[in-house]
Amino acid sequence: MKLLLENWRKYLTEAAMTVDDLMNFKDEEFGEDLKIYIRVRPNAYDGGTNFTYASIDVDGEIYDFGYNDAVMGEVQIVPSNYSPKDGPCDGAYQVKWAIATEGWGPLLYDVAIEYATKYGNGLISDREEVSDDARAIWDYYLGQRSDVDNYQLDDLTDTLTPEIDVDNCAQDIIAPEWEHSGPLWRRELLKNSSLSKRYTKTPTTIIELEKLGRLMNET
Repeated sequence: MKLLLENWRKYLTEAAMTVDDLMNFKDEEFGEDLKIYIRVRPNAYDGGTNFTYASIDVDGEIYDFGYNDAVMGEVQIVPSNYSPKDGPCDGAYQVKWAIATEGWGPLLYDVAIEYATKYGNGLISDREEVSDDARAIWDYYLGQRSDVDNYQLDDLTDTLTPEIDVDNCAQDIIAPEWEHSGPLWRRELLKNSSLSKRYTKTPTTIIELEKLGRLMNET
């Protein structure tokens, strides 16, 4: 099993799993349908929210799928006040951790964006470190997903909107060379980067999962 850490490159080249795939998944080992849920629960450690694939055992206990299961995924987001040094970031949640088996990451990510839109002001990437592959995913949201809206954020020195502070957000993750660059170049890089945006999405996936009885919302 190949595990990908917030870098689902397959998302760009292969069809991502959908709610229909979740509903119709068949366990190859036992040759029977496996009832899969998307579980949403608070993370007491950092005040964030976790999104995982889960099921219910014969005793009625909920369990999350692990590394050896055919379907596995986890996305963790934290609220905008998680790290004051990052700035207000327009009230958006921030991704802090993501992992999934091939094909199953994007569905969790969509649910996370919808949740972050409902309870915050959308979702942004981690402000500390994002891999090249992970950036490709955010590029995909920016350029290829008409159902996902994006909004420009400023940096912590008010390069874009000096009269507005609420949109200030740490942007050093985008290009470390900024400390050696002029303000004009930095301004253009900010505007063109997918990591300098916050993203929102209407809760179409959440609504569908709720109607089908496949969303466990424990928040």
